[in-house]
Amino acid sequence: MTRMRHYIAIIVLFFQAHFISAQSVGKWSFSSQQLPVYEYTGRLPNIVLDKLGKDSYIQTDPYFLLGNYRLSLFVHASGIYQFMTGERAWARVNADENQQNYGSNNAQIIVKKGKNYKKTDLIGLKSIAIDTQRTQKLFGVGFAKYTYRLDEDLSCQRVISVKPSTKINTGNPAFVVSVTLKNSGKVVQELTYSEGMKLNYTPSAIQLYEPTKRPVSYLHKISVDKSTKTTIANLTCTPNLFLNFPSKNQRYIYDVNPPNVFMSTKSFDKDIKSYITVNHDTLSAHLTTILKPGETHTFHIIVGLNYENSKQAIQEQINELLANVNPSNNNEGFYQTAWKKQLPDFTAEKDQIIKREMLWNAYTLEAMATYCAYYGETIIPQGTIYAYHFGDNISNRDHLQAALPVCYTNPNLAKSIIRYVIMHSETDGEIKRGDAGNGCTPPSLYKESDEQLYFFNTLSQYLASTKDYAFLNEKVWLYPAENKKGEVVLNILKNYFVYLRDEIGRGSNGLVKMLNSDWSDSFFHENSPNVYAATAESHLNSVMVLAIFPKLITELKKSKNPEATALIIALENYRKEVSEAYFKDFGNRKFSARAYLNHRKKYGIDNVCIEPQGYLLQIPDLSISRKKEIYQYVKSKIYSPEKIGFRTREKPLWSTTGEGEDGGIWFSLEGSLIAGVATFDKQEAKELLHTISFQNFTDQYPSIWLGQWTGGDNVNSTLSQRDGLCFFWEKDRPNVFQGFCSHPHAWPLYCYLKIKE
Repeated sequence: MTRMRHYIAIIVLFFQAHFISAQSVGKWSFSSQQLPVYEYTGRLPNIVLDKLGKDSYIQTDPYFLLGNYRLSLFVHASGIYQFMTGERAWARVNADENQQNYGSNNAQIIVKKGKNYKKTDLIGLKSIAIDTQRTQKLFGVGFAKYTYRLDEDLSCQRVISVKPSTKINTGNPAFVVSVTLKNSGKVVQELTYSEGMKLNYTPSAIQLYEPTKRPVSYLHKISVDKSTKTTIANLTCTPNLFLNFPSKNQRYIYDVNPPNVFMSTKSFDKDIKSYITVNHDTLSAHLTTILKPGETHTFHIIVGLNYENSKQAIQEQINELLANVNPSNNNEGFYQTAWKKQLPDFTAEKDQIIKREMLWNAYTLEAMATYCAYYGETIIPQGTIYAYHFGDNISNRDHLQAALPVCYTNPNLAKSIIRYVIMHSETDGEIKRGDAGNGCTPPSLYKESDEQLYFFNTLSQYLASTKDYAFLNEKVWLYPAENKKGEVVLNILKNYFVYLRDEIGRGSNGLVKMLNSDWSDSFFHENSPNVYAATAESHLNSVMVLAIFPKLITELKKSKNPEATALIIALENYRKEVSEAYFKDFGNRKFSARAYLNHRKKYGIDNVCIEPQGYLLQIPDLSISRKKEIYQYVKSKIYSPEKIGFRTREKPLWSTTGEGEDGGIWFSLEGSLIAGVATFDKQEAKELLHTISFQNFTDQYPSIWLGQWTGGDNVNSTLSQRDGLCFFWEKDRPNVFQGFCSHPHAWPLYCYLKIKE
């Protein structure tokens, strides 16, 4: 932190403590289509500090997400945007070379005042955007809207619109920036508007390297078509060291076939003169106009990606975006009606906070969903630091959890996610952790023990929601997908079970083993998995078997598939064996133990750990009275004095700070617990749903913006001096933490839908 930033931080901390402790950074409303809209009213830059005045590691320029299945656009409060793609590899099209996880774009207006010219910058942390009195910032479903009051007579409205994808694996990877200029005065205004985007295609995985040390570079050749007012940048990937590039359709750690990038300008107003320019690596659109008193002029900038290397295809993209839109009516973006059709109907919900948040969650999952070209499937990535910072689609258990609510809201998307996970499978039933780059699955230190269990859970929910039992007979490619060697889903399911039973196995207590990780990637911590992987047993895995297998067995029976008969018998026998072993170990306890590494190292015996408790409460043959007893005891130990949910530990197991997995609040665990509570007390489950809501976070931590409309996968609990902030282990990289994790959106939505059943 520079000396100046340190001084600013001290001032901000004093200001937070004495003046704005009870104020949030914005407020919610609904659009004309009754979709959520957030108005950001907070300061810029928004420097968030912990209780000790230390940096929070979250960005000072808050951001929202616009997206469809073929683009991700993070729009910041300052007007900066990060234009991202995850189609072949996670990459920023306009990466800021000076700051990770940030974009580089600009806009300015030059107004002629007699013989003089007045320039106003609209975008960035040194622009008019930081003036809350002169700039309004609205972020809604599929749009971002910035309204600038340049002076008492002249205003500018800048609206970014993203069209939703309506079918799996499709979508228009382009967005529209609509600029409206209005003269409310009595004097003619002569002006020029310019907006530019720096072209710097940078995969997330290599942004961590210094530019001169990156293994590959992305070069571009730019052309301008004056007749269509379009500029096109043809990108190529060039190695900076010895590499053996594969063919286009082979998996590879780098994107060797990047898309083309284009910018075009379009106006339906004859009084506007618009044109495109290129200045080194910056693509820019300009308009010049004369505004008479009372006049309003609008023009549009289209920015996008094209994978066909075709001018005609680009013009077709542009035409498709602008077809059937009213160019003069873009106050809420062009596509509110289309988004309304894409989202579930919650008009019957009377709780306005829940209604708003469930719509927002459903939208966010759609905006996060990403087409993966290598697999030919669309997934909901875990997002956050994994996809958007490191460039990894990990872990498949996270993708499967994100699929749970869309089994209700968009079953085709859920099915695509399930198929994607299968494509990471070996013939023996192993499910690989995930991938990076373009379908590349690099070696991993993790040998996970629960991927099959999460698959069983999501497949059971998909079958229960859709009755699509024919899916069990469909063929899906196995790993590697490019070889196009597949198997029917039911046989894959059999392989998964055999892998769980025989490869993962059970330990000396009859409990399901952990290998070197279960839900907790870091549970071994100071204990070497080389020593304990052969003996370690997971109570979490064991109760997942007891909670999930009955659902899977039920759906397989309903399928009436004769090829499932032997599998059903094997599943039931295994469930009985695990049940007998688990409840023998459980005895009369009031909470589940966490894990036994061996007969001496036992965790969660006298210290409540949340991980197994949620699935324990979901076991169908556990009596309601026993569930209530367990829940009340667990709640007494890890809920109070928390503000926004249950923490993972009564007391930390291995740390002194109680952060991250060792004391934080994790949405995936909160969700499984609420789902468990919903099996015996739906009213209590509703109360817990409110506790993990964005509204409650705002009430508890009004000055921390990350958590008020999205979040990471976890939040520090009151065990930490940094409660309310996300745990981020890369403390040498301040101001880069990327939010928009799927879990704080998927799990509340799923729990809501389960409660409604």
